[in-house]
Amino acid sequence: MRKLVLILTLLATLPSAVLAKDYAITVGDKLTISVLGEPDYLTEALVRPDGKITLRNFGEVMARGLTPEQLQEELSKKLRELIRNPSVSVMVTQFANSKIFLVGGGVKPTAFDLSMQTTLLHLLTSIEDMSAADLANAALIRDGRDIKKDFTSLYAGDASQDVSLKTGDTIVIPASSSSKGVYVVGAVTTPKMVPYRDGMTILEALLEAGGFNKFASPNNTKVVRRTNNQDEVIKVAGKRLVRDGDLSQNIVLRGGDLVIVDEGFF
Repeated sequence: MRKLVLILTLLATLPSAVLAKDYAITVGDKLTISVLGEPDYLTEALVRPDGKITLRNFGEVMARGLTPEQLQEELSKKLRELIRNPSVSVMVTQFANSKIFLVGGGVKPTAFDLSMQTTLLHLLTSIEDMSAADLANAALIRDGRDIKKDFTSLYAGDASQDVSLKTGDTIVIPASSSSKGVYVVGAVTTPKMVPYRDGMTILEALLEAGGFNKFASPNNTKVVRRTNNQDEVIKVAGKRLVRDGDLSQNIVLRGGDLVIVDEGFF
């Protein structure tokens, strides 16, 4: 909890223009523009369908397609004729009909309205339950491409890893192995999904599924494990394990493993 408070405190000290420095202004965005030491220049402007904004003392300025930083530079050029070394600030205070999407087995799927400037770290720290999240295999997808993978150091508070979110971004956070179940199927008394525990063995999983049924061929037991998008099959001599106590057959399982007990021929 203390780490979360520290992260949020650090984020609160970052200027909004930095948080959205790579965001391209679009039609319908609401901007707040100010000039340091010049309160008369404080203005709110809506980006019109033609991409322009109308500002007091500035006239019409094209904003669409520019980042807030680029618009600041453009306005500073115009102001130099009136003010010496003007310091202009541009903030996007409301985004136009923008959504970002959070998906994956490690979180509750949600669509967020991007109604204000936000970053990936802001979003991550707003998620109530991250206990099932596999941050190491998480990804930020933009325009069909992974632009950031592995959120571990970011979530730990490394703000240098942070990125601004844009309309249409999808954040994928899969479930961690420890949050997945072990599936025991085939010739067992009660085929079921067994909640995974660290260090769980195949014998424990079989016992929770009621053990082998009368049709089982225990020595034709196998574990199917998905690794790097490929299935690995591990054969287990279940009869040697259960009857003879051969612990070499009592393999340690991983979350998501599939235990299959084949039937024998009678």
